[in-house]
Amino acid sequence: MYFLQRGLGLASLGFFIALMGAGPALGAGVVEIQHATGPLERYPSVEVKVLRGSLFLTSEDGQGTIVVTSAACAYQGKVIVCLPTSAAIVQGGSTHALDLRRGTIYLNYTKDPQSLARSSSKIPPNSVILAITTDIGTLVTARGTIDQVIQR
Repeated sequence: MYFLQRGLGLASLGFFIALMGAGPALGAGVVEIQHATGPLERYPSVEVKVLRGSLFLTSEDGQGTIVVTSAACAYQGKVIVCLPTSAAIVQGGSTHALDLRRGTIYLNYTKDPQSLARSSSKIPPNSVILAITTDIGTLVTARGTIDQVIQR
C-alpha cells in the first residue's frame, strides 16, 4: 500500500498516468451528495480529472469542485483502490476541507471493464467510482469516465 502526500498520486501518479491518456468525453460523471439531514443533491455531467496527483470532480456549471488531494492507494488486480485521507470542496471562491470519516476510490485506467475484488460488480474502462462519508454523516458518491489526466 502506498501513502501519498499531496495527491491522489496513485502510488506515484506519474507511473500510473503512463497507463492512460485523456478520456473520451467531457462531463461523463455523476456526483450525489446525501446530507445527514436528508436532502439529496445530484449533479449530472460532472467533469472528472486527475491533475498533478489530485482527483477533481467539477459540476457542469463549473461552480463547484470536490478535490481529493491525498490517499493511500494500492492495486487490486488491474484496479487501483485508494483510501482518501484529504479532500476539500471549492465553491463560491472559497475552499473548505472535508472532515473524512471513511471512503474508497476505485480507478480503472485500462481499456477494459475490470472486476472489483469480492464483488460481482465491474468498473467500466477509464473510469472512477468514489464513496466518501464525512464526520457529520454526509455521503458523497461519484462515478464516471475520467475526462483528463495531466502529469506532474
